Amino acid sequence: MQDESTVVVLGGDQTGQELLEEGLRVLAPDVIGVELELERFDLSLEQRVETDNGVVHEAAAAVREHGLGLKAATVTPETRGGVGSPNRILREEIGGKVIVRTGRRIPGVAPLGGVHAPISIVRMAVGDAYGAKEWREGEGDDEVAYRTERIERRICHAVAEFAFRQAERTGAKVVGGPKYAVSPT
Repeated sequence: MQDESTVVVLGGDQTGQELLEEGLRVLAPDVIGVELELERFDLSLEQRVETDNGVVHEAAAAVREHGLGLKAATVTPETRGGVGSPNRILREEIGGKVIVRTGRRIPGVAPLGGVHAPISIVRMAVGDAYGAKEWREGEGDDEVAYRTERIERRICHAVAEFAFRQAERTGAKVVGGPKYAVSPT
C-alpha cells in the first residue's frame, strides 16, 4: 500500500534545484492544510558521480514505494559513458512510458499564429534515444552520420493513446513529429 502522506523530492542542479525549492513552498501545511513528509534525495551531478548512480536507484525505489515524486531539473553530461541521464534510470525503474511537458500562456504576451490554448508536448519516455548507437562514415561533403535505436510498437501505442486522450481532455489537436535534439553525432 502506498503512503499518500509522503512525497519523494528529487533534488537537482543549479536553477533546477532553486525552482524545486520554490515549488515546495506550495506544499507547506499552512498552504494546503495537510502535513506531508518530504523524503529527499540529492540527484545533483556531484552526488550521482559520487554514488555511481546509487542515489538515483534509491530514489526510484522510494517513488515506487510512495507513488509520488517531485523532481528538479538535473544536468546530464554530454559525454558518452559516465553517469548518463538520471531521468532514463528513473523512467525505467518506475515503468514510465510517457513524458508530458505542458506550456501555459504568459499573461500579456500575444501568442503566435492564433494559438491560445496550452500546448502539451507528449513523447516516449523509454527506448534510450539518448543512448542509441551512433557513428560517422566518410569525410567532408560525403560524410554521413548514422544512429540506431530500438522503438517498440506497444510503447508508441501507449504514447499515441495518451496524446489523443490529453487532446480530448483539453480540446486540442494532435500533431506528430520527431525530437531531433537527442543525437550528439
